[in-house]
Amino acid sequence: MLKGLLAGSITMGVAAVFPEGLVFPVYASVLGIVAGLGPGMAMASQNSNAAPQWVETVVVMAVGLVGLWIDPFLLVLALVFQAFWCLFWPRTVHPDDVPEGLPAFMFSYALVSAAFVAYVGAAVAA
Repeated sequence: MLKGLLAGSITMGVAAVFPEGLVFPVYASVLGIVAGLGPGMAMASQNSNAAPQWVETVVVMAVGLVGLWIDPFLLVLALVFQAFWCLFWPRTVHPDDVPEGLPAFMFSYALVSAAFVAYVGAAVAA
């Protein structure tokens, strides 16, 4: 969990030097990477069904991309949903195929990312 906080803080520090208009696309691509881990691990596992992971990834990415055009808080919502999905994730993939600390890492990373996007979104809206 602490590694996720550290990695999220590093990503936040890198994104903080970008112009405000680029922060949201950067975090949409981060969301794609984070969400794409689930289907990739499910497909690599021969003991699980990848369909729930694909459905979750498509929904999260759709909400995140709509957030780029309509309201950045939809991107925040997608990141928060992704964070909590990461806790549920080992139940959809065979538990032996998920590295032990990965769900906690992804949970904390996605929450730090969501908090930063919410902060930047509030600053831009003000």
